Amino acid sequence: MKKSSFRNCPICQEPDSETIHTLACGNLDNSKLYPTIRIKNCLRCGHVFNDLSENELSGLNDYYNIEYAWANLSATDKISDRPGSAGGLTTERYDQLYRALSPHIHSRQNILDVGCALGGFLDYLHYKGFTELYGVDMAETYVEQARLKNKYRIEIGNAESLPFDDHVFDVIVMEQVMEHLFNPVEAFQEARRALRRDGIFCIGVPDAARYADCYFFDFYWLLLREHIQHFDIAHLALLGRQAGFDLLEYHETVHAVMAERMIMPNLYAVFRLTDSGPQSDKSDFDNFKLRRLMNIYLQQEEARQSKRRKIIAELIQSQRPVFAWGIGREFLYLYKSAGLKRCNIAGLIDANPYKQKSCFVDEMKIEDAGDLLSRASADSVLLITAIAHTESIKNVAMALGFKGEIFDLDIKSNSSH
Repeated sequence: MKKSSFRNCPICQEPDSETIHTLACGNLDNSKLYPTIRIKNCLRCGHVFNDLSENELSGLNDYYNIEYAWANLSATDKISDRPGSAGGLTTERYDQLYRALSPHIHSRQNILDVGCALGGFLDYLHYKGFTELYGVDMAETYVEQARLKNKYRIEIGNAESLPFDDHVFDVIVMEQVMEHLFNPVEAFQEARRALRRDGIFCIGVPDAARYADCYFFDFYWLLLREHIQHFDIAHLALLGRQAGFDLLEYHETVHAVMAERMIMPNLYAVFRLTDSGPQSDKSDFDNFKLRRLMNIYLQQEEARQSKRRKIIAELIQSQRPVFAWGIGREFLYLYKSAGLKRCNIAGLIDANPYKQKSCFVDEMKIEDAGDLLSRASADSVLLITAIAHTESIKNVAMALGFKGEIFDLDIKSNSSH
């Protein structure tokens, strides 16, 4: 058993926790994002969370404004679900959120969207007839862009310290935010402070209890290093009771994040502020169902990873020239932890202009596909590490005249051309 290096349990403040898994994720050169994930389980309430040092937390905060926002704003894929956007998949997620929220609100109420990014959900609500709309986001880059296109009041700030007066909102929404927070207890307390009597607090988070049901890539729901809390409904409800909220209802959903291959398990919880104040009892603790489900998930991913390592081991043995397409979470993890670094890397490819301009891996430049693949030799390998875009990348590679072999890193199938 190991103690948390920087903090107690984010929910119950218990100092004793156990490390249940560690992942070395890899990083772009000079990235502020912490390179190693340490998954902890509280030995009192059973909550699962990432353990960060003080320096790692500071780096994560810098990462949001410097890397995260610009990478999303520069993305060439306009369909995928991106923070605060109006893309098709994002709108589908807004539909799910609104279905959970709509029975409890009306258009004359004022609504605060915490973590609003570009203000996409505020636009969605405006289309539905709501007019008293407000937003807040910690990334200055997002807020600057949102203010250019929106007429709402959007402020720079964060969920743990809202830049608004007491008791001014009827409804507060935190969609895909709570899992990013170092202090979720403070976020609930801030919501209580800013809400009016009987105010509604709606939260959307990835559902950690169903990580194992939605496979996309090895350990992917943990490789989202921005997600430092892993919630199920029991622990969200515990947070609510401790802050004086009643859980009115919750919904388990799934939504496509990128293409149809990346399906995220999601959880919506709707709370109402009560007059009774904070409350909890002994039954709130010793809830280790999430730990058991997380163990199942980890075992599944370990088995998948071992199969993928065999594919990479063959490439290491052959030393064929390897072009990797998709320099994101999947690539960085494979590069650091699955042996990809020992392959004969001939080029790194990504369509994102921000990555081409600003990002390197071990001083290797990230480039556009055109020049690299058109001159690649027949014995070379194209390793598709942007898993969600596998089919479109195959089509582009063939259109560019790539003569080598294509590996899509799907453990069920590889294809040659």
